[in-house]
Amino acid sequence: MIASWNGFAPDPAPERERGPRDTIAKLAAQLDLPVNALAPGNRPSKTVWHCSVRAAPEDRILSDAEWAAIAQRIVRTTGIAPKGDTKACRWVAVRHNADHIHIVATLVRQDGRTPENGRDFTRAQREARKIEVDYGLRRVRPGDGTAAKRPTQAEQHRARRLGHTTTAREQLRTKVRLAVATASSEEQFFLALEQFGVQVKPRRLPSGDIGGYSVTLPGETAWFSGSKLAPDLSLPKIRQRLAGIEPATDAGDRTAVWQRAAHTTEAVPHTLRTSDDQAGQAHIAALGELLDITAALSPPPLGPQLRATAEVFERANRSRITPHHRKAGALHRVTRELLYTGGTKDGETLALVLFVIAAAVIAAAEWHAQRGHQQQAEAAWQTSSHLNTAYQQTAAQPLADLAHRAPDTRALTRYQHTVQTVLPDHAKSITTDPVWPALATVLADAEQTGHDVGETLDQAAQPHNLVGANSPAQHLLWSVRARTRKNTIGERTTAARTKTTTARTTATPTATPAPATGLAANDPTRRR
Repeated sequence: MIASWNGFAPDPAPERERGPRDTIAKLAAQLDLPVNALAPGNRPSKTVWHCSVRAAPEDRILSDAEWAAIAQRIVRTTGIAPKGDTKACRWVAVRHNADHIHIVATLVRQDGRTPENGRDFTRAQREARKIEVDYGLRRVRPGDGTAAKRPTQAEQHRARRLGHTTTAREQLRTKVRLAVATASSEEQFFLALEQFGVQVKPRRLPSGDIGGYSVTLPGETAWFSGSKLAPDLSLPKIRQRLAGIEPATDAGDRTAVWQRAAHTTEAVPHTLRTSDDQAGQAHIAALGELLDITAALSPPPLGPQLRATAEVFERANRSRITPHHRKAGALHRVTRELLYTGGTKDGETLALVLFVIAAAVIAAAEWHAQRGHQQQAEAAWQTSSHLNTAYQQTAAQPLADLAHRAPDTRALTRYQHTVQTVLPDHAKSITTDPVWPALATVLADAEQTGHDVGETLDQAAQPHNLVGANSPAQHLLWSVRARTRKNTIGERTTAARTKTTTARTTATPTATPAPATGLAANDPTRRR
């Protein structure tokens, strides 16, 4: 024991000759004395307050005296034992290990009243930020109350006993978030939860309407409401999101849908720079959905990595700004269209989508940083790092294939001149970039399909902030590819549909087939 309310509380550790159990009982009796002095009917329902304080692994080892001073600051700021209050709650601080302490207090003051410790967690966090500065410890990003609730120690212990790497709460949060991303209505949301193997218990209002929901996993006894999983997973918040989404339909050609998803996502950075805060927050939330669905539809070697990346970005999805989801309707809609077409086997298309998502995530990190959302910005930066790894893995072969088809020297010189004319500030970095031969191939393909190279380059550069970009050439490569392939595929798809419609005019009408997701029949993201 390193500190207590009076400095004389019995420490269980030194009294080895009597045994620690006797001393712990004596200590508990002293702590509970104010509680036991009250009549049973006057005692509060919760009488024990617990707080753990831990230093970061890279921090120096604090002395007992330093930890004692930190404990005193925590109990003062939370209202457990205000400075100079001789009638405050009784408390003790125990150092379990070199890097952390536990503070335990009884929630009855010595004058019989209950402490004024409302919002104690927020107050403790605020004091912890000051302690980090005063003691030269690692600075933790301050939160804003929008983070998902962390699993309790009991939940973590249970997960380890069962051999799980994540707790039931974390598994449920992932499944509920994915269910929201796949749904266009409340009915579809609850159906998706059942398909994911989640047990759902609706909360009925006196009117009979559903006012909320709780979920659990088979074999688990603990139920969690949506708001206990994350602030944006309560039923009212989910309804607000779904109200801004148009029902998705069969969008046709698979590659065309993925190209459209890339083209829509490419506009997100520009939207975050120019739109109001509510539209910006809505686009970041929609970007999280797109990342969830992309991870679910990605090929097996990449899927687990992208799912872990989506988990990291989850923290960036929320802030104190209320999103206006209708303003991100296009991104919501194209995300759900991907479910009808399923995953793409085209490595170039997948690399394109990952690149534009990564660029949008970087824009989201900058957006949060400009507004002081430090935890969200840090989560977005971490996501961009993970996405860059996934992109490099996916794009290596498509870029090599494009570079192998690079045009001849005369065409390369002509394209270099065009880049110098259209983008003079970036021409040198673009034409000396290792991906320049691949970009030249993309420009040649665009020219062969009737596109003006200069005009296409100018249009491709507009959505991007090329200043400070790691590789302006890659931004242009994928932006040009998204535009030129989208138009070509769109024309081909329209022609195919026209031909099919003409052929069917003399045929007997048949029922519309169910949308296919391209996933395995037993995959929980498959629609039924």
